[in-house]
Amino acid sequence: NPAGTYVASGDARGRLRVWAYDHEEHLPRLDVQLLAGPIRDISWDAEGRRIAATGDGMQSPECSKAVQWDTGVKCGDLAAHSRKKGSSVAFRPGRPMRIATGGKEDAAVFLHKGPPFQRVVGDPAVCERGHERGAVNCLRYTKDGTAVASVGTDGAACVYDGKTLELTSKAERLHRSSAFSCCWSRDGTRLLTCGADGHARLVDRDGQLLREWNVAEILGGKAGGSKVPTGAMQLGCAFVKGDVPVSVGYNGQIAVLPLEDGKEPTVITGHQAPIAAMEFGRGNCIYTADTDGVIVKWDGDTGRAVGRVSDPGQDDADLLGKVHAGATVTSLAYSSADDVLYSAGWDDRVRTTSGLTCAGSVGMDAQPNAMSCGTSLVAVMTVDGLSLVRGGRAASSSGTVRLPYAATAVHLSGDDGTLYVAGEDGSIHVYAVSEEGRENPLDEVHVIEGGHLRAVRSLSLSPDGTKLAAADSRDVCVYDASGGYAPLVSKGRWCFHTQSVGCLAWSPDGSVLASGGNDDSIFLWCPERKARRVHYRFAHRGGVTGLRFVGSGRAEGAEWTLVSAGADGCVNWWDVEEDAKTKFGL
Repeated sequence: NPAGTYVASGDARGRLRVWAYDHEEHLPRLDVQLLAGPIRDISWDAEGRRIAATGDGMQSPECSKAVQWDTGVKCGDLAAHSRKKGSSVAFRPGRPMRIATGGKEDAAVFLHKGPPFQRVVGDPAVCERGHERGAVNCLRYTKDGTAVASVGTDGAACVYDGKTLELTSKAERLHRSSAFSCCWSRDGTRLLTCGADGHARLVDRDGQLLREWNVAEILGGKAGGSKVPTGAMQLGCAFVKGDVPVSVGYNGQIAVLPLEDGKEPTVITGHQAPIAAMEFGRGNCIYTADTDGVIVKWDGDTGRAVGRVSDPGQDDADLLGKVHAGATVTSLAYSSADDVLYSAGWDDRVRTTSGLTCAGSVGMDAQPNAMSCGTSLVAVMTVDGLSLVRGGRAASSSGTVRLPYAATAVHLSGDDGTLYVAGEDGSIHVYAVSEEGRENPLDEVHVIEGGHLRAVRSLSLSPDGTKLAAADSRDVCVYDASGGYAPLVSKGRWCFHTQSVGCLAWSPDGSVLASGGNDDSIFLWCPERKARRVHYRFAHRGGVTGLRFVGSGRAEGAEWTLVSAGADGCVNWWDVEEDAKTKFGL
């Protein structure tokens, strides 16, 4: 709303929700079934008391509605577009109030006055057919309400009088194909548009072109090509901080467009899908991978994305940035000896990445589900067993090592000498690794039995190699890895997760253990203070999929920062030092 305290959102099922933006739990104020089909656009009035929404009416008689923001009561009847499909709506900011709606298939713009709102019919000044064909994809008013602009499938941008909808100017064929979005500058003198031709353009109120940017070329598309890559099609645009134009592409990348000549655009990237894995590289850089096969490199010091990993061996003409052929990336592992990132995906390949470029790949006999790297050796857990990879190629002549049980988690020690594998029965198998010309490089030296009642889902060895942490769908346990694997923290002690615990991380000095689960929670534990814990609720919507401490730990007086990744597509930095000191007395 104009005050910035509430947000209205609509979903694909036609449900409208109004929720508190300035409350940490974002409490809902309104939850109503507004339309029979998807809601495509929402607009607040200048007073923050009414909401207009449009979308698919399906079998109902209405495709647009105006309601009171807190009760959902209708405040008028908005006209239905052809086939009950609306695409955009705009509330005039100020009085007299007006609502403009755009059709999805009839290329029409309807004007309504009120409240109660009714369509303006019979006024010769009203121009409902400013566009030639298709959809009116976006309608936006200036801040003072004196003008409203529309863009559509015909690539044109129309500017109307804000009160009467009289057409004042029209930029014909502003875009070579559909124009998807538009936005006015704060002073209302310039209109920013973007479209499927991969361009963003800036025009004045008379439709005169002031500036244009070839965003498709900025994102890496081939200059002069007749076909615009799908990922480079620009779906949305806005002015931020008053007069800084930005454009958002189909591939989720945001282009910050400079108004000054000679200044290079800035591209901001990230994830549009749930993050499935996270790993740290050299120099505090972070790699994250999602379920769409996109891998992003981050600067761990600033929290900014450096860029997306690309594979020269794959044809990415669509600029979607999917490394593993669009398949889910299940795990990441970093080799400090080779400065190489390994990624495993459901395309049944393990790929190696240096910087932002994939250098090679290794085919797996079965689908890889998890990985762990010591110094230079990588252990890959597949649905059929284990495979070892070193230097970008298979390290075992026998290929996959078959196991007499179903593996659920894997962890390799820092010296590449000890491999821990968890089974479906809750046992943890300890292997000594030897690659000296042996068909089976694994020797089982110990089995931790009876420590868990459920399948173990994650394993982590402390930095000094003396403590092994393991977690299932409820319990987090710690074992003495320095000899005998006696339990230091047994089942039933740290049992406060309510769903599967998918990731564990030790602090740099090994005094604190962090666990993240599908219950959206992160816990901090201390083996020296077993009865105490720190709980961070709602860390990631959909579950926590990656955890890692950065910093040198309390031994050197350095600050602790915990980095987490989750199914909400976000990477979070947590300052946990004060909580750890207060709760655990460190």
